[in-house]
Amino acid sequence: MARVNTAGIGAVCVTLLSTTAAFADVTPEQVWDAWQKGYEAYGYEVLAGSTDRQGDTLNVSDVKLVNEMDDSSFTMTIPKIMLRDRGDGTVEATMAEKMTGEATADLPEEDPMQMDMVMTQTGTSVVVSGSPKDMIYDITSPNMTIEMDQKIGTDGETVPVKVWASIKDTTGRYEMKQGDSHDVASQIKSALVKFTASGADPESSGTFNMTGQIADVAYSGNFILPNGVAMEKLDQALNAGMNLDFKASYGAGSYEITADSKDGPVQMKSSSQSGSFDVKMAKDGMHYAGTGTKATLEMTSQKLPFPVSAAMDELDADFTIPVSALGDTQPYKAKIALKGLTLSDNVWSLFDPQSKLPRDPASLVIDLSGNATVTSDLFSPETANMSVPPMKVDSANVDALQLTVAGADLRGNGAVEFDNAGPTPKPIGTLDFTLKGANALMDNLVAAGLVPQDQIMFGRMMLGLYAKPTGDDEMQSQVEFKDGGEILVNGQRVQ
Repeated sequence: MARVNTAGIGAVCVTLLSTTAAFADVTPEQVWDAWQKGYEAYGYEVLAGSTDRQGDTLNVSDVKLVNEMDDSSFTMTIPKIMLRDRGDGTVEATMAEKMTGEATADLPEEDPMQMDMVMTQTGTSVVVSGSPKDMIYDITSPNMTIEMDQKIGTDGETVPVKVWASIKDTTGRYEMKQGDSHDVASQIKSALVKFTASGADPESSGTFNMTGQIADVAYSGNFILPNGVAMEKLDQALNAGMNLDFKASYGAGSYEITADSKDGPVQMKSSSQSGSFDVKMAKDGMHYAGTGTKATLEMTSQKLPFPVSAAMDELDADFTIPVSALGDTQPYKAKIALKGLTLSDNVWSLFDPQSKLPRDPASLVIDLSGNATVTSDLFSPETANMSVPPMKVDSANVDALQLTVAGADLRGNGAVEFDNAGPTPKPIGTLDFTLKGANALMDNLVAAGLVPQDQIMFGRMMLGLYAKPTGDDEMQSQVEFKDGGEILVNGQRVQ
């Protein structure tokens, strides 16, 4: 199956963000100067064919934005930029209707990638106000389209991928401050984003097509980059004070994928009601959180005897990890929650045709937190060559643990600290667990013919040894990790 190179897409995203965010001053010449400095702060070289002041408008022609790294490059060409003095202390910025981009990447152990991009915008208006040190601009863009044609591999064996996206009714505001750092605050929203993708794999003769859309996309963010700091050297940028805080939300969305391969056609449809994500990055840690509601998935394939479908009420993910060696323990968090998972009856009937197992929605929650010590900056070149991450876990809290499926419900919580003095970390602490519906589940597994009776008897014996009854088909266990390596379960020593 063909794939889209993430390095190329990342370069495009940064470029598009900067394209709308670069204009901010009160005269055309100041706007152009700020535009150049803004791109240079992101690691781009700005080349202009000519600049020409005609009346109240500064025309800049044949602009090239070039970003080159060790194994990749990106160049964007803007035929013309027009900066018009409106006579009231503000500047209107407009650009050529079509802009083009080219990206290449030849990373070690990766197939070479080449991508061509065309961005078309109509009716976009950017009105810049403020002062040279505090620039504000308001953006209105009725429609913007992006076309990307990507090839992965060498001549004769390339994997072509085409991507198209349309962004409707975009409005928002950026504020850029210049001082000891490049400081950008933004609030943008778009009514509708549509996208398509298609590709082919010459080796397998497989093809795929994807279409989709997302409504009510909105984001806000703050980005601080100290002057003179190269953003591509992330460890140095973070230690110098780089700070990113980005939030986004979206409404109803859907997509459909159809693929043909030697194994036959495959079709997949998915939809969701809403979602959000939150990204933060600074010297004291990196944070990612995401949510999604009312997701559905439908799939048909020649390998499946019938169409299958699944649904999920809620997805909640939350991760925080320390990234800098600060010489002291730092907090971390890892949470994943999948709630209200359901499968269509025809999927259940594959292994439980007599409906012996309850088909209630399932849930999985793993919520951990604690402290860890980072011994080397995670984004440093030295860390990139390490076989294991330079991090020691000092403590772990089980804030929530839940597995609810087929009528049974397992939950847990607790906390442990780790003694890292020896070659193997030793936990010290207590974990508590409750289990409901286990006996009924085992009975149903036997009735459905999924597990033999003798294996169920072994499971009941293990529960009898390590779990205490607390009610009707309810049990609990306490696991204690003692200093010196001793482990107790409900007071019984198991190690």
